[in-house]
Amino acid sequence: MAVYQISRIQVRRGQMLTGTGMPQLASGELGWAVDTQELYVGNGSVTEGAPAVGNTRLLTINDLTVYGNILSIGQYSYDIVNPVIQTGVNASSPVFRSIQNKLDDIASSGDFGLVGDGATDNSAMLQQAINTLFMNASEKASLQTPAGTNSRVILNILPGTYNINQTIYIPSYATIVGAGADKTIFNFTPTTGNTTPLFMFVNDTSSPGVYNTNTNLQYTNQARHIKMSGFSILTPNGTNIGMQLDSVRDGLFEDINITGYTNSYTVYNATNIGIVLNAFSSTVTCEHNIFKNINITSTDIAVYAQQDILNNTFDNLYIYDAVQGFSLGAGSLGGGYVGQQYGPRQTVISNVKFYKIKQQAVYLERGEFNNVTNCRMADVGNNLAGASAPVYPQVFFKTVGNGVSNILSDRADALENTNTIQYVPEVTGNVFYKSYSVNSIPVGQITSAVLLFRLPASTDQVGNPNGTISYNVDYIYKSSVSQFSRSGNLYLAADLTHATIQLSDDYNFAGSDSGNSIAQVLTFSAFFLDATGAKYTGSIGQVATTIAIYYTNNLTNDAGTLTYSYSANSHTI
Repeated sequence: MAVYQISRIQVRRGQMLTGTGMPQLASGELGWAVDTQELYVGNGSVTEGAPAVGNTRLLTINDLTVYGNILSIGQYSYDIVNPVIQTGVNASSPVFRSIQNKLDDIASSGDFGLVGDGATDNSAMLQQAINTLFMNASEKASLQTPAGTNSRVILNILPGTYNINQTIYIPSYATIVGAGADKTIFNFTPTTGNTTPLFMFVNDTSSPGVYNTNTNLQYTNQARHIKMSGFSILTPNGTNIGMQLDSVRDGLFEDINITGYTNSYTVYNATNIGIVLNAFSSTVTCEHNIFKNINITSTDIAVYAQQDILNNTFDNLYIYDAVQGFSLGAGSLGGGYVGQQYGPRQTVISNVKFYKIKQQAVYLERGEFNNVTNCRMADVGNNLAGASAPVYPQVFFKTVGNGVSNILSDRADALENTNTIQYVPEVTGNVFYKSYSVNSIPVGQITSAVLLFRLPASTDQVGNPNGTISYNVDYIYKSSVSQFSRSGNLYLAADLTHATIQLSDDYNFAGSDSGNSIAQVLTFSAFFLDATGAKYTGSIGQVATTIAIYYTNNLTNDAGTLTYSYSANSHTI
């Protein structure tokens, strides 16, 4: 039948938000919500074949624009086509969520307008994202409430270079994850202020625009349980700090690169630092933080902690081009000063490679129970002049009660057999340590005492001979000509203050030796050397700087190999 004219289609209309809502529409009848701009059609009755009585919403162009939200209409159920997956209480009742809610599980920098183009200033946008996710008043992530725990989401920073010109404040329970070191890059060029940190960590009394570090600080509200990973920090101005942890506890920081500026300074001024750890007191302190897989390049100091920090771990770091690697307790004022009574304690520095460090890899002035282990030193303590031109000890502990073990350094190979350069120690101060491995030296017949190997004397932090040191040298001599071997311990005590040295040899002999004559032909002696390699005699102006072990071997035509390792106990004033 032809349709000749339609004069009007009647559509119900009303307001969804301020009225009574959309009424039940007749079968096929249309209804228009004026305020929400939504269109509905009546389902019809069940007797007509409808699955249920009600209204069905129709999509319009408004749902596809910024004024609508089609994602809140669409429903999502995890892997619903897989019959093995059951998300609900039974297979016939799967869990459905809106697509909007599903996408909101993940927050990214793009959701908050950050642009990683290397030109746009992202300071306000990054801080806004952090404030919105972790510091908003009603659902602050630090609150021990269901709403607070729901706020502990992850902020993912997409790949790109993000220019930042002011400090970014991080609250408790924040988790910020980049795409990876050198994939997500924060280029920090603050407009004002020296020694300004890129990232600072604030306590729970903070709110957007009011960022507190030490104000009203207690153990229960200090910054805590923060995780940051997968990004790089650039501080090209050379007077800034990568991360400053003011009384932060239980944090995890990993897969991070921090790069300052290439400098020619040999004396640091503590303005270009990778990581700073501060303590409000010895009880509300910076503690139980873990730093893993972090590269710190071109800084005055890579890691700086003057105050009473406690039980922080640095594992698998690479520190390159710095004046100092770790500075612990330098300038700490001691008892009577809140936050500076003890210095850093229980710090673990493990599996760190130090390369091209002008002064010390680790310098500790105050603190105890700190440990340096399994670290590697290449061109450390030489003012970048190479291992054969040492100036500073590589690890220095001024206070007792700290440990060092398994330190591999290029210094021993360069200095143990030369006779013209002071052997500045790898490790010194008030500390016990062991050599990294066994050394091997060829030994032949010699009737006049010659240099076998050298050992470092104890020094102060800048390499000046100081204090006392004792050695236990464990050696084995194996003759390749005669059928014997000899093993023993050289016990050496060296007092730099009084320029006295004493050596004893306790050994065992294995082989055919009638009358013990062969065993006695190998003898050892110890002397101090001065800075030119000459034997120290106490002459005016002469300074004892290095310990030399000499030997004689009167066994005719003998030749063999001596292997040795040692432990040392150093004490400086």
